[in-house]
Amino acid sequence: MLRRLPPSLSWLRALLILWIGALAGFSAGAEWIRRRPAPLPPPSGGIDLTGAGATFPFPLYRKWFVGYAAATGVRINYYSVGSTPGLSLMLADGVDFGASDRPLTTAELRQAPCRPLDIPTAVGGVAIIVHLPAFGDALRLDAEVLAEIFAGTIRRWDDPKVLALNPGASLPARAIHPVHRGRGSGSGTVAMVEAYLQQSPRQSAAGSHWAVGDSVDGNEGVAAQVQAVPGSIGFVEASYADHPRLRVVALRTRAGSFVRPDAGTLSRAADVGLTGADIDTVRFLDGGQDPRAYPITGVTRLVASGALRDSIRARHFIAFARWALREGAPTATALGFVPLPRAAQARLARRLDAVVPGRCETRS
Repeated sequence: MLRRLPPSLSWLRALLILWIGALAGFSAGAEWIRRRPAPLPPPSGGIDLTGAGATFPFPLYRKWFVGYAAATGVRINYYSVGSTPGLSLMLADGVDFGASDRPLTTAELRQAPCRPLDIPTAVGGVAIIVHLPAFGDALRLDAEVLAEIFAGTIRRWDDPKVLALNPGASLPARAIHPVHRGRGSGSGTVAMVEAYLQQSPRQSAAGSHWAVGDSVDGNEGVAAQVQAVPGSIGFVEASYADHPRLRVVALRTRAGSFVRPDAGTLSRAADVGLTGADIDTVRFLDGGQDPRAYPITGVTRLVASGALRDSIRARHFIAFARWALREGAPTATALGFVPLPRAAQARLARRLDAVVPGRCETRS
């Protein structure tokens, strides 16, 4: 049988109850504070993050960085120098993050001071563009003819092989002037085009593509050169093709149809190529046997390594990547890119949530 405390001790019991309650509340509060993400540092008033890399997504990233600065006050500076140079700068701690249209190579992974955080951001297409004055038809090409054009074995627009793909078209008796990216540029755009050219049975016999024509830097440079030279042909990320002098070629798919890059054909390629958990390793989306999928499609991505050792820079990078996946889709669609499939976005969001800013994990 329980005995009541003497009145003289009842105040002690009340005090004990209050103390136990306060202790439990403090413990719960401490656990909440421990689990809650650290607040982002305030914007510096200057540049908070610096990146470098692919020219392929530059139109999209430029818009994203402006929108993100307006929404958060965080300023991001980006150098559109090409995938490989950008990754090299990132691995040397010259910039906070790199941007690439391909995954890191084994050699690049070995150079990384921390396990790289690779965040695919959007899907885009490479457009084959031509400058053919007075030619109003939609030009068709396939991997074989395109490979021979860039190898210099097809030299005129009225070549029988070009005419065979365009029956009834009045192609001009004009020399073809190829324009391509600089040799050794490490361009992700080039890699996507080369993957498409590999579909040609004559690829090995055609010799080195990019052997003829003008070699220029960046998607911007290719677009400007094709605009300037009548009779020219080149390849750029699709948003760079928006110019009155330029026409976008319809390419033959593996299914035998001819399609051009747009929201529908890029989405089909993404749906076919990104069904599994392989988004981290995918280099090229060719649409498979889907007749409505564009055959030169790729995933562009942001990559951080050394910046992850710095908690402030890492938190800024993670916050921006999360914002891009969540808030950036309308801008991507407006500029001719396609947002990642929802399942891929969910996987990437979980990856971002698992990163501990300031903790440099070594590559396993």
